[in-house]
Amino acid sequence: MALKELSVIFPIYNEEKTIKKTLLEWNNVLTKLSINFEMIIAEDGSTDKTKEILYKLISKNKKKFVSNIKIKKRGYAEAVRSSINIAKGNYILSIDSDGQCDPNDFKKFWKKRSFLDNGVLLGNRFKRKDNLQRLIMSKIFLILHRILFFSNIKDPSCPYVFCKRSLFKKINPYLKFMVEGFWWGFVAICLKKKIKIYQINVNHRIRLKGETNVFHLNKIPMIAIRNIFGLIKLKFIKITY
Repeated sequence: MALKELSVIFPIYNEEKTIKKTLLEWNNVLTKLSINFEMIIAEDGSTDKTKEILYKLISKNKKKFVSNIKIKKRGYAEAVRSSINIAKGNYILSIDSDGQCDPNDFKKFWKKRSFLDNGVLLGNRFKRKDNLQRLIMSKIFLILHRILFFSNIKDPSCPYVFCKRSLFKKINPYLKFMVEGFWWGFVAICLKKKIKIYQINVNHRIRLKGETNVFHLNKIPMIAIRNIFGLIKLKFIKITY
């Protein structure tokens, strides 16, 4: 397997209005940093025109864009987990594809990649531009997370996550317990294994178009139940790697 310096994982679902701009913006920033990178397109069974847009982008950028597109929806967690399995980069960055995370912040992460010898780098959206409903949900789970894992992490659900591929692969099997709250689980495992978590403030932008596909009112009860049970399982399961 020919290794790259960096694999960037983009879990994508119904982002037809923003995905082209987001991916090209990331491509431009990474190219300017002179990094040998690949961008893994973890499309997750979108029902809009997202797939058509992605196929065109991939065909024009075959050297950089790696297809991990599925016809049927598998969920955020499986989109990321399957992408970790095919990643060729020595380092992996996972980032959401809604355009709210600023790619220019990655310069700060890349400069501190030596920190990944004994830890992970995690973004902190210190001024989140999400709606009130989502902020309240995150605040409630932050309290639960801190109680269960004695955590002082400011933003454990932040999708700006950077670590070595070797560590991601070790943690990957245990991430099956989390669905929507994927990064809550990642941080929980790191805390259990006493892996150092370095937090970096990141710019969180307003979503320009579309809306989140997770926190709709009718989905909140089941999301809460799944994530509560997922965190409890991670609290008591033995991490054997």
